[in-house]
Amino acid sequence: MSQSDHSEMRIGCPECDTAINASVPPGPGIDEESHSHRLQGTEAACRNCGHELELYYY
Repeated sequence: MSQSDHSEMRIGCPECDTAINASVPPGPGIDEESHSHRLQGTEAACRNCGHELELYYY
């Protein structure tokens, strides 16, 4: 059995306030030494109203 490195996040839909579970893969983080701040993103959709959300992370 494999283990996922994704983090599960629970966020609220801005349209209907339904809780949404979103999976975010690990990012490289912020490297203070190289000043590398590469912002990444993923999408999720509300199962209640269909509103699409964009999640951004480092």
